[in-house]
Amino acid sequence: MQEEIEGAPPARSSVEFHARRLAEQVSVNRYLYLQTLQMEHMLLEPDSMQGLLEVLLVSLPRHYGFRIAELWLLDPEESLAELIVGGERYGPYLQLHRDAFEMQELYPLEPDIQLIDATDSRMFEVLKFERGIDQALLLPLLVDGRLLGSLHIGMEENSLAFGDEEEDLLAHLSLLIARCLSRAILHQQVTQLTLLDPLTRISNLRGFERDIAREIARARRANQPVSVLLIDVDEYDELHDHYGEVRGHFVLKKVAERISSDLRATDMLARLARARLAVLLPACNESRGEDIAERIRQDIDDFAIDDGRGAVLQVTLSVGMVTWEPQHYPAVDMEQLAKQIETVSKKALGDARARGGNCTAVSRLAPLLV
Repeated sequence: MQEEIEGAPPARSSVEFHARRLAEQVSVNRYLYLQTLQMEHMLLEPDSMQGLLEVLLVSLPRHYGFRIAELWLLDPEESLAELIVGGERYGPYLQLHRDAFEMQELYPLEPDIQLIDATDSRMFEVLKFERGIDQALLLPLLVDGRLLGSLHIGMEENSLAFGDEEEDLLAHLSLLIARCLSRAILHQQVTQLTLLDPLTRISNLRGFERDIAREIARARRANQPVSVLLIDVDEYDELHDHYGEVRGHFVLKKVAERISSDLRATDMLARLARARLAVLLPACNESRGEDIAERIRQDIDDFAIDDGRGAVLQVTLSVGMVTWEPQHYPAVDMEQLAKQIETVSKKALGDARARGGNCTAVSRLAPLLV
């Protein structure tokens, strides 16, 4: 005998439930629905922050036919600043905020999707670097009720169907973006531990191999050159044997810090081996790369390293350089190209060392080999 609970709705049979499910329908803008289905696949594909940022800030507005996208991320401990490689590419459209106050001010007490126009004062806070924006769609990025960030999409007036059903669809997209961001951040934190050199806190060999593969692919798409500097600290073994491991490591750290200060925000520095470093220079031709190499070499030659124990240490660098220019050396096999760049840069470095060190040597890719 079934006991009925007082005040509870009447029990329904499975047939009634099935009929009710079939009868329930929602009408939603077909274009927005189909584009969102495709966007879900695009969001779920990358597992790195770099890949996800590319989807959110480049692919998403193009996919929907919007003008621009802007992403604010909460970074109270400035840990994201260290995790995101190449974020400078997005300029003001990627912002890291230490305080959540500005983000929270964009939304009601319970953050939800907002469609605002030029009469709304919040338009002075978001997408302020973009002109000709009639409306902005604000998507709060929430994980477990916590505001992780805020995505702002700029568009022309009436370019988005926006009823209750469309708002629910975008709310689903907002939740998915937040989850993907949370996953990518966690993945990046774990990956970062395996891609960093523990001594100098710059990329290690594995990190450099990942970076050069990514930059070669980007250079090919953009038809831009990319240069690689391979650097040895001259006579490091003698310095290590004479002064000991502690001072030898201290010198390496100081040299890495000094070289980092000479580089552009988009350049990448890595430690490949004991006293061997590499610099990846995106969008950099041979002439400019040689200038950068010489500036680095000269700077270290003039750099007096105070070890804090009364001794001043000085070292010099041997630098080998190679440049790949897609328009001059077309390549199909990117993996083979990366190996070719590595081989030629080692030859250039060998030439610099053969000259007695403290100099820069340039080698060129052979077109038939690429």
